[in-house]
Amino acid sequence: MKLEARAVLDWKEGLLGGGWAIEVSGSGITGVERCSGAASSNLVVSPGLVQGHVHLCQTLFRGMAEGLPLLPWLETRIWPLEAAHTPDSLAASVVLSLRELLLSGCTGLLDMGSVRHSSVTVDLLRRSGMRALTGNSLMDLGPGWIASDIAWLREEARRVRDACGGLTGFLYAPRFALSCSESVWEWMASDAAGRPRSTHAAETAAEMEAAGMVRGNVRFLEERGFLGQGAVLAHCVHLLPGEGGLLASSGTSVVHCPWTNLRLGSGIADIPALDAAGVSVLLGSDGAACNNGLDPASDARLAMALSAVTGGPGRVASSRWFRSLTQGAAEALGWKDVGRVAPGFQADLAVLEPTSLEWDQLDMAADPLRFVLELPWPERVRVVMVAGVELLRDGEFPTLPALPASVPEERTGLEKRARRLRSGD
Repeated sequence: MKLEARAVLDWKEGLLGGGWAIEVSGSGITGVERCSGAASSNLVVSPGLVQGHVHLCQTLFRGMAEGLPLLPWLETRIWPLEAAHTPDSLAASVVLSLRELLLSGCTGLLDMGSVRHSSVTVDLLRRSGMRALTGNSLMDLGPGWIASDIAWLREEARRVRDACGGLTGFLYAPRFALSCSESVWEWMASDAAGRPRSTHAAETAAEMEAAGMVRGNVRFLEERGFLGQGAVLAHCVHLLPGEGGLLASSGTSVVHCPWTNLRLGSGIADIPALDAAGVSVLLGSDGAACNNGLDPASDARLAMALSAVTGGPGRVASSRWFRSLTQGAAEALGWKDVGRVAPGFQADLAVLEPTSLEWDQLDMAADPLRFVLELPWPERVRVVMVAGVELLRDGEFPTLPALPASVPEERTGLEKRARRLRSGD
């Protein structure tokens, strides 16, 4: 297969124009050569974007949980809605999520599932052909209608892990400090060390106060053996002095979720400081219920703007942000040879079509890479492939199943079931 485009995006080299031909054979890229005949096209070939933190189970809740800070948002809206999922409603949520992610140029993701039914998510991810890490959320503390005892959580994790395969890998996913007993953290220290694992950390000051973490959430996790290669912490907004150094020295990655942190009033993560400390930073949309979108390029646009406030304009280069969405994210998730348009790399690619006017503006853009990142990707992406297989072409999803149920009916049913759970009926 050959892809021809006017330009190629690369985090090292920026926007490379002049016409290119990309040869794809099997799952990989076998050649990238100049092709002057492609210079007249309007297409750009980019590495596929990697979503560092998402809750596929929450996309069906879009717009149903607004105007609350994190803990009440979880306790009164998100947890009841997650607990109300049936296999059919979860399948609808996952299919909606994957459609939206593919339209945004996303080829890989880390998903933190809900407590139950995660094998449904695994099945759909494997059928979709996307590259993914996923796992059931581990909660043995909290309301009885969502939390489960550790024996059941272990068995569910085994079922989910056994269902994984192909491009879908298993992830240990303790939700956060307030929902996990010491028994869960002991389990993580025993079984998850060195393996893909993720949790929420230092998202809000209220969460840390409720958990009594006076020495900080990162130190809390360090003391329990959770940090290290393969560990990915979402948020890290409220870090204490020295915790950035702990993250860097341990090889722990952080996922910046700027839209969520602003919408829930949690704060702004100091990404320039983490970058200066040498921490690997990824980007995440989090859940559609706290972002109202699953668009990594939009997350990058906001993140770049916020970093200008926290560290000064240009403090974190656009190349760093693009790497955090491509090769840097892939490396953090354990995927080798993913994230560049170069021979020897996997053919995880997105093809965009900027408008003629956008190309005219690009010719004199001071930072072409940033310019392309700030385009509306869901309106510009034409083709997405993973390991050489097309998953999206011109708005069609050849590998995704149809929605298994009516979205309005599933949303209505979820709300009714969630209300019954909250009321104790």
